[in-house]
Amino acid sequence: MQSSSASRSARKPGTDRRREIADAALRVIAAQGAAHFTALAIAREVGVSDAALFRHFPTKDAIAAAAIDRMEELLFEGFPPEAADPLARLGAFFRKRVAVIRANPAIARVFASDDVGLVGDGAGAARLEAFRRRSTAFVRGCLEEARRAGGLSPEAGIDEALVLVLGALLALAHSPGAASRPPELVERVWRTLETFLRRPDGRAAAAERRPPRAPRSRRTDER
Repeated sequence: MQSSSASRSARKPGTDRRREIADAALRVIAAQGAAHFTALAIAREVGVSDAALFRHFPTKDAIAAAAIDRMEELLFEGFPPEAADPLARLGAFFRKRVAVIRANPAIARVFASDDVGLVGDGAGAARLEAFRRRSTAFVRGCLEEARRAGGLSPEAGIDEALVLVLGALLALAHSPGAASRPPELVERVWRTLETFLRRPDGRAAAAERRPPRAPRSRRTDER
């Protein structure tokens, strides 16, 4: 029988326990889907009784909402990155987003799930779509800002560049086997993308902004 002192030592502050339950719920949704998203499955994942869950959450729907909240917390922690240069900002986002998803593979599986909308009150699918739109809008915004500042290569169209950046992110973070790829690959991929995206130097941009030279007068030409 577990001693009372051991039992007390296993207790965690409410905030920590709620986060632990949310993380466990996220893993259950990812691994087992809506059909097996039960209080018992979550409790087993946490290592507590199912009754103990409801000391921290009023309903199973509230646990599901907390799991999606946890996804948002992980995906958008420190968002948006702080960097004056929009492509440097985009690079920071790219590296961190890949690292977060690779460290929390349940996130990728939940995004790929077809029945996440059946979990909880059904709002999960709409929230995931909002996460996608927010991320896509950030990437597009960085590219457009770089274009306005003259830092984007003239070879890089906004739509094409958007597809390349998001496609690389999906391949490195969301695809099967992504976690087994070497971490240094992320940096090499970003450097390759940046080479394509960034104008090689500022001279071309400055030349485009320079007003055209006035034609020389005939008198000057004849000297």
